[in-house]
Amino acid sequence: MRALVTAGTVALAFGLELSHGYWMPIAAMVAMKPSLEQSTLTAAQRVAGALIGAVTAALLLLIPAIEHGLRLFSVERALEVVALVLFMHGVAIRFGNYALYCAAIAAGVLILVDLSQPTDHTAEGYRVLWTLCGVGAGLLVMLLADLLAKHTAKAPAPPA
Repeated sequence: MRALVTAGTVALAFGLELSHGYWMPIAAMVAMKPSLEQSTLTAAQRVAGALIGAVTAALLLLIPAIEHGLRLFSVERALEVVALVLFMHGVAIRFGNYALYCAAIAAGVLILVDLSQPTDHTAEGYRVLWTLCGVGAGLLVMLLADLLAKHTAKAPAPPA
């Protein structure tokens, strides 16, 4: 079942050529844990982290919008350093707080992606949207697997 949801989200992301759709299969794979409770907790933390990271990146990416010339160059290099610091902090807090880890990694990635290919900040919105869709797909599969496990456990034993 997990392979099917991963294949389905990959097919949706790349078959429909969704903008930044690659976040969907990543979120689906990360959300699927051994139990439904673990999956729910991980999914909630992942979505919260995606929201925090997207807002952080959007706010930081407003800085270069008002700069030009040499100041723009220096602001972009400073934001690259900020992204690297976010990555280092994300790795440091990975096991302490998963939501803040996701926020730091998401903010760092979005900053670096937008610096190399400036957009109108839709990447942040798409990242949250596709993360939410991927997490939802992963949770749905875990819910179905949990229901199937309970159903087969309650099935009466055949008469001997």
